[in-house]
Amino acid sequence: MSFTKILLEPAILIITASFLFFILLVVRNYAKVEQHLKSVFDFLAGISKKELSYRFNELDEFMNSDSYTSTIWEDFKKALIYPEKLYITAQNAKSNDICLTVDASYFFNEETLIFSKINHKFIQIIPTILTGLGPFFTFMKMAVAFSAVNLAVDTEVGNSLNELIANIQIAALCSVFAVGFSLLFMLIEKTLYNRMCKKYYLAIQKEFIRIFDVVTSEKFLIDLVTESKTQNIKNEKLLKTLPEDLANAVASSLTKTTVPYMENILYSLNKLNENIGKNNGGDIVDKLF
Repeated sequence: MSFTKILLEPAILIITASFLFFILLVVRNYAKVEQHLKSVFDFLAGISKKELSYRFNELDEFMNSDSYTSTIWEDFKKALIYPEKLYITAQNAKSNDICLTVDASYFFNEETLIFSKINHKFIQIIPTILTGLGPFFTFMKMAVAFSAVNLAVDTEVGNSLNELIANIQIAALCSVFAVGFSLLFMLIEKTLYNRMCKKYYLAIQKEFIRIFDVVTSEKFLIDLVTESKTQNIKNEKLLKTLPEDLANAVASSLTKTTVPYMENILYSLNKLNENIGKNNGGDIVDKLF
């Protein structure tokens, strides 16, 4: 039996067509994922760590506008600590940095960026479907072959047996093609996944690690407690010195402002007294004192 005739067998044609259909389905889905992930990676790669503070709104708008990252981004923002909320000690503080309290891989991973965007579970069972087509068509072909055997007529026995053997051969080849296509599909699918999807989601994780400093929740709480204790000590010292500082401030104010002002008043009254004494010859002002 020629190879062309084998390929034209309906059962083998169905198995081959199913294999090609599944390959095209995977290529289409992975190409769509690649397009979105590449655009996200290119945008992140164009942001330096120093630019993050004043380009954060731009990043926010871009991530929200992409259907592949909008939902993940909203959860991701909840794990960020903005500069006005960054109560860490001065020696650890970095001016205008937006810090991350959870590793970026918790949000941007295979499940969120790839598996949730494609029918991943179906793709994983495609090899099983292709393998299952083999036994299905094998037994179907054998059933048809045995039903066509005619042993009633002696002259047809030879032809029937030859036809039976040929059909059994085709039936066996159905399983061979099915298993072969299943193995080939797994190889092609894994290669496409690594080249079109996996490299971009890993690159996106690296970009987030590059852009955002990670401050763990435990470290943040420790630094917060440390800063709180430091502020309490400073406040306690301030309260202890407050009465003395207030007294010094009042004394200084009296010395620098009130005393000269009173001296000027007394001087003016003395001058007024002298003028009145000269004019009226009396000591009216002296009697007032």
